[in-house]
Amino acid sequence: MLFEEEDKAYRRALDKAMEYLSLRDHSSGELYDKVRKKLEDDRAAAAAVARCVELGLINDEAFARHRAKYLLARHKSPAQIRAHLAEKGVDRQTAAQVLEELFEEESPADAVYQLLCRSYGRKLAAGKRQNVIAAMARRGFSLGDIKEALARWEEENPPEEDQPDWEPEF
Repeated sequence: MLFEEEDKAYRRALDKAMEYLSLRDHSSGELYDKVRKKLEDDRAAAAAVARCVELGLINDEAFARHRAKYLLARHKSPAQIRAHLAEKGVDRQTAAQVLEELFEEESPADAVYQLLCRSYGRKLAAGKRQNVIAAMARRGFSLGDIKEALARWEEENPPEEDQPDWEPEF
């Protein structure tokens, strides 16, 4: 009798896990948390997630890599990406490995530069450099990456000479 109840709980947990995986990819930690909260059965949730891993339906490294690329495209800082992956149940080692691989291709300074060009060009042109630095720091970028990106932006966008708004009369 007890075995039948455990088997039913396992099957419900596996069905729920498959339902969640049909909607989008999940990390093993995130899927475990969702199934456990829904069914309130730790053992069945753990067994269902283990079965999904065994079947190759869950791959934390691939999930982390895909998610990190998506977040980088949205101009998120390494710290924000790391925090998001941790929130999704990806362990620190996997997150660090994925971020290292990701930032071999593109540096965080490039992400800051893209963000400067897209969203902060007017503020920089208006002389609000400190405000922009503070905004980038709040987003989690390091000061070194911010300064590197600002130097690049200033090099490619030299300040216009002060031109009078009026023409002198002769």
